[in-house]
Amino acid sequence: MPPIISVIIPTSNRPNYLPRAVKSALTGMRVRDVEVIVVPNGPDESWRDSLLPFKDNPAVRVVCIPETNANIARNAGLDEARGEFVRFLDDDDYLIPEGAVRQYKLIQAFGVDVVSGSVQLVDERGRCFDVWHQPNTDDLCSAVLGPRRLCLPSAHIYRRSRLCGTRWNVNTSVRQDLEFLFDLCATAELKWQKIDNVVGVWQHHWGNRISSSQKFNTIRRMTVPMILRTYENLKMKGRLNESRRSSVSQGLWGCIQSAFFLEPRYWTQIAHVAQKIDPTARPVQEFYNFPIVRKLNPLFIQYVMLPKRWASHHFRQLLKKYRLRHGW
Repeated sequence: MPPIISVIIPTSNRPNYLPRAVKSALTGMRVRDVEVIVVPNGPDESWRDSLLPFKDNPAVRVVCIPETNANIARNAGLDEARGEFVRFLDDDDYLIPEGAVRQYKLIQAFGVDVVSGSVQLVDERGRCFDVWHQPNTDDLCSAVLGPRRLCLPSAHIYRRSRLCGTRWNVNTSVRQDLEFLFDLCATAELKWQKIDNVVGVWQHHWGNRISSSQKFNTIRRMTVPMILRTYENLKMKGRLNESRRSSVSQGLWGCIQSAFFLEPRYWTQIAHVAQKIDPTARPVQEFYNFPIVRKLNPLFIQYVMLPKRWASHHFRQLLKKYRLRHGW
């Protein structure tokens, strides 16, 4: 009899974190109801010793691939999955069993295709510094396209039969979780249920996430064609309603708001696109809802705030480097 849930964990060079991820996927589940598919990718062999505590556990399977590519690993795990439902978990993150088990019960009880929960963010010392919740909408497409999307892999479980051939793009190394959900939403209409429970934890690493201004801007630029490609697909298939159109525009404004000060010319062009899609859309920050500000063109406000935001960004970058150097 196949398991209820398949948890797919790609891993490479993280032997200290991997056992925690595997244990969190097993906790609260009967052995016959869960399979944890660990996919080591690349030449690293450190996973072998780290998985010794699970060597006699029939719920833990290992599928090795030669390529050092997490998305190839996720696809390989998906090919091997036997569960009615699947979820993806990064090897340095972990699940909160109470919330995760509730997801499994809900997706069975309500017959939906996707159940999404909240994710807790912790630093290297395990201290919580934020909790991200699902957006305030009942439509998965609107939730994913908008600026407050929560696409971290640990937040979601999927009915495997409804993934409709959606694959992880092996050529994408940044924001691949967004692209996966964008592509899934563009493929089919899915029944979605969200819960407030924290279902997973995202581990933040200061050392791996200090980015130059160029990278900060580039990552957001990468998101724009993903949003617009999904928009065009929905439009072509007659699935673009007012809510989704607004979410597309606000999603673009979210990128503009984050990076405008780093490349004003490019982001001005994207602002014109966002205004063409939905002239009434604005960035979601409360500032833009003030009566006087609401009457102004948000692009004009971006130019007014440009010097202040440029200075603030570079101050934060210096602060991150200081934290890394002094072990904060």
